[in-house]
Amino acid sequence: MKKIISLLVVLIIAGVFLTTNCIAYELPLCVFYNGDEIVFPDQQPFIDSHGRTQAPARFIGEKLGATVTWDGIAKKATFERGSDKLVLYVDKRDYTVNGVKKQMDTVALNIEGRIFVPVRYVAEAFGATVTWEPSIKTVYITLNKTGSNNNNNNNGKEVGGFKIPADTNLVVTKVQAREEIEAKFEVNLLRDNFEKQKADLKEILLQKFEPEIVDQIMNHINQKKVEEYILPEKVLYSAKNDQYIWIKESRFIDINIVVYVKGFDFPI
Repeated sequence: MKKIISLLVVLIIAGVFLTTNCIAYELPLCVFYNGDEIVFPDQQPFIDSHGRTQAPARFIGEKLGATVTWDGIAKKATFERGSDKLVLYVDKRDYTVNGVKKQMDTVALNIEGRIFVPVRYVAEAFGATVTWEPSIKTVYITLNKTGSNNNNNNNGKEVGGFKIPADTNLVVTKVQAREEIEAKFEVNLLRDNFEKQKADLKEILLQKFEPEIVDQIMNHINQKKVEEYILPEKVLYSAKNDQYIWIKESRFIDINIVVYVKGFDFPI
């Protein structure tokens, strides 16, 4: 009997350990707009029972340049940008784009007073393209802004003074509310063209930094070939630019390289 009880205890402990590890490696749901990650300060986006990504209405609408209003009596959210108008109704599949009635395969939701809307339907109503990468639980919204300068889809964009090619799968962002960060680069093992991501990273970094510094960065991140390998953090300093580069510790599928602004005193 004692042996049976001991065995049960061991199995329970093992089950708890495995469950804890599964939770620890649960990927967060991310939404990017034109290459920049959207930061949701309170309620976070989620995937609903219909397999659609739901996000707070105001954050998505305003990122697309739309004005968002809420009618509590009619239970409808209205998005307006220029002459375009989108109307969604909470708990209803019917919606309208510029007065034309359409139907979704999901519904907008009211969760504790915050209105959540399906990202794809809102973005596409204003001419954006939406792609979903299930392996890294990431939504990419791309919108060609008319009347913009030469930073369009054909010529890429500029982030923190770096010129980013349009055809790269490398994610380059300017971190919101972090003025000390010039740019953040993310290489991801599960995103398409992993080797090209690294090649693009090298070419972009060479726009500003010394070849020997870039070689040290690439030699370090090249150690990670499988997600199980824990890549240690590494801090490098460019004397030429008076800038620090921080390669964060990578325990999973992403490798993040943070470039700080000139003169920032990195806390080593």
